[in-house]
Amino acid sequence: MAKRDIPEINAGSMADIAFLLLLFFLVTTTMDKDQAYIRNIPKKIDVPPTDVKVQERDILAIKANNQNQLMVRNSIFRDPDKISDFILKFYQTNEKNNDVANNFPMYSTTSLSLCDQNMALLENQLEEAEQKGATDQAKFFQSSYEEWNKKKRAIQLYGKSEIRELSVQAHIRIEVQQGTAYSIFAQIHNEIEEALFELRDKECTRLFNEQYSILKRRAAQDSDPLDKDKLALLEILYPARIIEVTPKN
Repeated sequence: MAKRDIPEINAGSMADIAFLLLLFFLVTTTMDKDQAYIRNIPKKIDVPPTDVKVQERDILAIKANNQNQLMVRNSIFRDPDKISDFILKFYQTNEKNNDVANNFPMYSTTSLSLCDQNMALLENQLEEAEQKGATDQAKFFQSSYEEWNKKKRAIQLYGKSEIRELSVQAHIRIEVQQGTAYSIFAQIHNEIEEALFELRDKECTRLFNEQYSILKRRAAQDSDPLDKDKLALLEILYPARIIEVTPKN
């Protein structure tokens, strides 16, 4: 009986198939990423040094020790959920009317005319700096001009001739000792974000009749330039000024 030849397997075709499968899985497979607190870092701006004494009323210090205890305005507790109440009070106490008797930040009035005055002044300073070749000064004046222009558009969008702004010195200060659990640090930031979100969401609903989260998503798509002006207005009304320090002791 004649022997039958066993057909050989085309190894070249199998190699091609294996390569295509490998390429497919590399393209479609997602890799797990480590989870951590994510925060946008503001761009660096070289500002001329100034000797300004910050008042106690302008500081909301949130302190955490290595026993994971929290202290805000002399109140000691362990539950980070309480932090948001202090933040809301910090922003809202003098929002409508200033009261020098309390220990919270004061508000000032920014008008359209003030924006125009500062923008005109900065235009002249920018032109002089460019003529002198002072690059760093020119960048500073340009950045300041853009900030005042953003405020002007925000006031126009607000529908009034002026807005009330939180003191420029007012800020939230996070002081975390070495040995404090990272989860506590992350929760502090989460509470700050949630409080600011609540303030902006309430004002967004009042001014524009929509949720702050929806406005943010739409602004990220660049579908309407006006959306970014709306976000800028809300950020001016409720700015996120956060400083992190490490206690010496």
